[in-house]
Amino acid sequence: MIHPDVLDAYEQAVRTLRKSRIPFRVTGGIALNQYGAGRPTKDVDLVVRRSDWLRAIRALGKIATDRQGVRFGLPEEPETGLAVIGPHGVPIEVWPEGTTHEQLARIRGMQKARRHPAGALAFTLRGDATVAFINDKLASHLSAKDRLRDAADVQSLVKRLKLPLAFANRLAPEVRAAYRRLWVAEPGGKRPRRS
Repeated sequence: MIHPDVLDAYEQAVRTLRKSRIPFRVTGGIALNQYGAGRPTKDVDLVVRRSDWLRAIRALGKIATDRQGVRFGLPEEPETGLAVIGPHGVPIEVWPEGTTHEQLARIRGMQKARRHPAGALAFTLRGDATVAFINDKLASHLSAKDRLRDAADVQSLVKRLKLPLAFANRLAPEVRAAYRRLWVAEPGGKRPRRS
């Protein structure tokens, strides 16, 4: 489900970061597609250590078609911006570890932000990538009024990965109830009763 131009931009970004020895985690629509629960996506989202953030932006500048970068307004944002316009005009967003979902919601627009404890959850490179990804999807959904797609993405992941209801126990406490609400049993399976 990934457009060939987006896939090429992603592959070039990954090669660039690996060559520069910058650890990263893929998130957003690309990660969703890697899990087989895909939908079309038009950008590449990557998480890097905050200490590698500027170095990652500079490294990706080598494949950028827009060297000015895209500014989003995060505190301590590098002068070069938070994203580059990569090959084929595909935005490559580089999120520093520690960026919270409340910050993301505010960047997207104050009228879209919603106060929720999950907004305090931040991008991380540590721990299980699947758990981190679902935490991110649910935190994004809960901290912004316009992110219903993230809830649908979690339902797709549950089906594709056959995640049990008990998977909620591995997630951050702030998003567990949302996971349980969104959890859907496999066809023919029964949804457990709530007491």
